[in-house]
Amino acid sequence: MKAATGKATYSASPTDQELLRAFLEYIPDCIYFKDRDSRFVRISRALADRFQLKDPDEAIGKMDSDMFSLEHAQQALADEQEIIRTGKPIIAVEERETWMDGRETWVSTTKVPLRNAQGDIIGTMGISRDVTAHRAAQEELQQYKVHLEELVEARTSELVRAKEQLEQSNKDLEKFAYVASHDLQEPLRMVASYTQLIARRYKGRLDAEAGEFIGYAVDGANRMQQLIQDLLAYSRLSRKGPCFEECDSKAACENAVGNLQQAIAESGATVVIGALPRVMADTTQLTQLFQNLIGNAIKYRSERAPNIQISSAWKGDHWVFSVADNGIGIESKYFDRIFEMFQRLHARARYSGTGIGLAICRTIAERHGGRIWVESQPGEGSTFFFTIPQLRRSQ
Repeated sequence: MKAATGKATYSASPTDQELLRAFLEYIPDCIYFKDRDSRFVRISRALADRFQLKDPDEAIGKMDSDMFSLEHAQQALADEQEIIRTGKPIIAVEERETWMDGRETWVSTTKVPLRNAQGDIIGTMGISRDVTAHRAAQEELQQYKVHLEELVEARTSELVRAKEQLEQSNKDLEKFAYVASHDLQEPLRMVASYTQLIARRYKGRLDAEAGEFIGYAVDGANRMQQLIQDLLAYSRLSRKGPCFEECDSKAACENAVGNLQQAIAESGATVVIGALPRVMADTTQLTQLFQNLIGNAIKYRSERAPNIQISSAWKGDHWVFSVADNGIGIESKYFDRIFEMFQRLHARARYSGTGIGLAICRTIAERHGGRIWVESQPGEGSTFFFTIPQLRRSQ
């Protein structure tokens, strides 16, 4: 070492033999050199350990048949003789090793021709790495994948069956609701008619308690008739397929207002209809949707005369309609509940109804590919919103 420069110098460089010996001694991969008869002429320390030899030199002169099963040895010999014959290498292939003791391992192997200084092929040489654990992990992953696919397929089949059963159940329920409601109409009309006839015929001839009982019967029959009519409307809505056409939503809204003229006049309500677009929709259902929302705004009014504002706005790919009122309002905890069947927030003695109207509104909105929701403050009024996407004209 020269102190003047501070740089290290060495008297001699390692020889090629020393480099090869160090390489074969310490590299973790298995390396071999074979002659033209596929006999080992030199192997690495790692391969000697794999062969369970104390010294790499113990492998010299031996063949794969001394280490592996006959099947594996014959395949290795065929590969090496093909390399010697053609000069073409075998690069990075995974092969299975079967040992004499019955073990099986997997290696990733590259085999190439071994040439002398003149370029003549004098044997083969190769390098391999144990990939048994990696292979096992791959197989386990593949088995898990297959198992997962089987589970997904089975679950999908279950869901398909459940969907079919649910669809059939819904059809059966719709049919039952329609048939039951339709068949109940006539006997209920008879009950109401005869009860009212008794009330008229025996007026003044019965005591006050009997008259009260008759009143209860008439009121109950009337409420049952209204419930049946609402169920029939909901059943028809569920059974009817969508029939969309280009329609004027303002005309549909005006029809709804016309149907509610008596209630509007009795309550002193003001209904203001803003600019509304032409949309692809079922005109009858759209009219029913407006009518239910306007009717609710009149029914659930405060002490002030109802003021109802109807408008629309374009939002990206759909129209948003709003029906705003100055009524009693709704607490936020009931915003979702009010759209469910038979859900009432008030006693019948104060507000009539069957709790089906807003469920019908939600069904209509969803059948048009939209949704419905409400924003409200108790005592300040409510605004109901529903959307209708921009749909193509039906053919």
